[in-house]
Amino acid sequence: MIIEAILLGLSTGTYCAMYCGPVLIPFLCGSENPSYKRNAGLVGTFVGARLVMYFILGAVFGGLGLLVQDFFDPALARKLSIYAYILCGAALLMNSLGVRFPWGCEKTNGCKVPKLHRAGNDFVTASLAGLAVGLHICPPLWTAIIRSIFGGNGIPGLFYFIFFYIGTLPYFLPLLGIPFITKRAAIIKQLGKITQLLTSVYFIVFAGLIPLFFGA
Repeated sequence: MIIEAILLGLSTGTYCAMYCGPVLIPFLCGSENPSYKRNAGLVGTFVGARLVMYFILGAVFGGLGLLVQDFFDPALARKLSIYAYILCGAALLMNSLGVRFPWGCEKTNGCKVPKLHRAGNDFVTASLAGLAVGLHICPPLWTAIIRSIFGGNGIPGLFYFIFFYIGTLPYFLPLLGIPFITKRAAIIKQLGKITQLLTSVYFIVFAGLIPLFFGA
């Protein structure tokens, strides 16, 4: 079952990468103080938050077992995706506009939460975006959900999700090389910020609010 879950992740990981690419690439290119270590931390934060959401989905679907097979409405998956677009878009919008979170105070004024100040807004954005992307019930994830149900309830279903997730990770490795590009072409960072802003507007308005209020 473990091998099957990993192979499912490997065989469908390109689909996951296509979901995450429009979020991660502009965000990483326009991030604050780009470096290999910080870039790797942001990628790790994003995929870690995505794993947390997979834990939640795995616990729900694996724990409910056949009840999900009988009653889970695909319309709910679409609604979750709409909310995910809005949440992800809002996080990207705040980051692209430079909106500071409460702990983003200036060093000269002191900061009540210095560790969070050092982390910066990028890590908050990566966390929120990862959680949001994890809400998308894409076809590969749907396949993993159904397979985890038939593979057993509870813990087996939960761990099927984890190994499915591990199988998708190799497709994120090229993102670790983004600082190699941004350090050699400063304009890439500006383009990343602009693209991030445009992507956030598209997510919030066209993929989020319009389908939410005017969808069939």
